[in-house]
Amino acid sequence: MGITKTPVLWTAGAPGAGKSTTAWGLYTRIVEAGGNVAYVDIDQLGLIGPPPGGGEAAHAIKAANLLRVLGILRSRGTRQLVVSGIVDPENGVEPHFGGGDFDLTLIRLTCDRDELRSRFLGRGSPAAALPGLYAVADAYDRTGFGEAMDTTGQRHEETVVTGPTAVGKSTAAFSALRDLWAREMPVAYVDLAQLGFANPGPDPALEAANLAAVWRGYREAGAKRLIVVAREFLPEHRRVFEEVTVVHLDADAPTLTERVGRRAEGESALLAGDELRGVPPVVRDRVAARAVTEAARMRQARTDRVVLDTTGQEPAETAAALLAVVAQ
Repeated sequence: MGITKTPVLWTAGAPGAGKSTTAWGLYTRIVEAGGNVAYVDIDQLGLIGPPPGGGEAAHAIKAANLLRVLGILRSRGTRQLVVSGIVDPENGVEPHFGGGDFDLTLIRLTCDRDELRSRFLGRGSPAAALPGLYAVADAYDRTGFGEAMDTTGQRHEETVVTGPTAVGKSTAAFSALRDLWAREMPVAYVDLAQLGFANPGPDPALEAANLAAVWRGYREAGAKRLIVVAREFLPEHRRVFEEVTVVHLDADAPTLTERVGRRAEGESALLAGDELRGVPPVVRDRVAARAVTEAARMRQARTDRVVLDTTGQEPAETAAALLAVVAQ
């Protein structure tokens, strides 16, 4: 009897077609039904630069890292896998899955150009990038890989360095990353939360295994350093690295409460699992209270780390302080 393959459903399409929203919605519904399932955003597996680590090599880097992560999830016993993200518009992803342990279903989401434009601009993307957007959409239509699904007229649901919720760690870390790329430093980036979407969970050992696998892929692609963003950096995570500097961002209660409110209003980038975007005041207040409690608890930690107090700082100030530590 042959080994049963693990089903993988991948939603692809041009930016704004709805791939992340659709995939995250499917994942959460399977979780609510008690399913053994994991979700991976392919874009989180190719955050390496500057070129040639990124650029034209990005699709191959993402595919290689994805297969590493899916292999870990399969060995853990995950029975269903949901993936979202842009794929190579000329070659698709099937060549990477041939003869493996996975049964791939690729869904290509489409949308008429007027609505695609509206969605793209509505999420803060620049109008100057529209020609590139249309070129990607046209390439997908021309090659016609996967099973097409038209999302025109469908309503989007708002779902989607250490520190408490909303302290600003992702914003500061990604800003520092872009600055390092501008200096031609081969650096990669991982948001640890994005590697841990698996039910049942949470599972720090799974996060650590995925972190190790992705870091191995980034090193093979030429990265010399890695920036990791995490709410907490646990012993399981620390063991992945031979040498690590932990920078902990802190802030007082009024600052954390203000930042939770700004996140709820849509100030930050929308990622899978975002618990704040567009929530009612009662939920926002509950998350703010939790963030304040987290911060107080984390201050008592006796781990080896650099602590940056970001109280009252604007994002650019926090990013500059973090960059000063990272660039040393």
